[in-house]
Amino acid sequence: MDVLFLDAPFAGTVELCPETIDYLKRKQYHTVGLYASVQFCNALDRVRTQLKELEIVIVTSQPDRTHASSQLLGCDNDLNSLRLGEEERRAIDCYLYIGDGRFHPLALVYGQKDLSSEEVREVVMNDPVHHSLTILAVYDIVSLLKKYRGALLKFIAADRVGVLVTIKPGQEQFKPGLLLEQKYPLKKFYYFIDNVISFDQLENFPFVNVWVNTACPRVGFDDQEKFVKGVINLYDALNAEKVLEQKSVLNELK
Repeated sequence: MDVLFLDAPFAGTVELCPETIDYLKRKQYHTVGLYASVQFCNALDRVRTQLKELEIVIVTSQPDRTHASSQLLGCDNDLNSLRLGEEERRAIDCYLYIGDGRFHPLALVYGQKDLSSEEVREVVMNDPVHHSLTILAVYDIVSLLKKYRGALLKFIAADRVGVLVTIKPGQEQFKPGLLLEQKYPLKKFYYFIDNVISFDQLENFPFVNVWVNTACPRVGFDDQEKFVKGVINLYDALNAEKVLEQKSVLNELK
């Protein structure tokens, strides 16, 4: 079946609300990383003008798997996906997200879990629909990061691992999931393949010590509470020892 995807741009005015302007002034931010969800990323001219008037430098990019500059995907919680140079990323004082809801901007928070606390930047969320300001930071996900670190430790010690695979286009990662067997030949891996992840069915497999998610990486964080045995994402499973050894926010929250 052929599928046609169409953008649904926001019809209203996209601009910084007075509260956001006052906050940026008060914090004396010099450089912001500007991103937006697809409904707003093509209408950022007014925002750019406002930032220029505040003498704030804009850093942005066209992230992986997007078709527009400054477009942010909520499922992609890896800062490398932003395609920013190292100097550009370090120059950013905060990330400025234009859009409504928390799903997309939280990707920028999760994406910084492998950075040290000195490198982490807060996310200033400007909602052009409700004309409001929200600040998102690492402290908003502390409990989830602690559970995630615990799941990483559990994975290293586990003998029997359940690997969750979805057949959804764009999320199916069965073959990359097979790399786990090469990396950890002493562990036994069980692959569970379905169109969706049925959280209510997980307890039917008590022999599984811990789960590895190969679908949307946000499942490994947002749905952490639904996994009694714990869950980690595929990339972190393939690099578990390295993730736990590096200096990062994830390891500072023991």
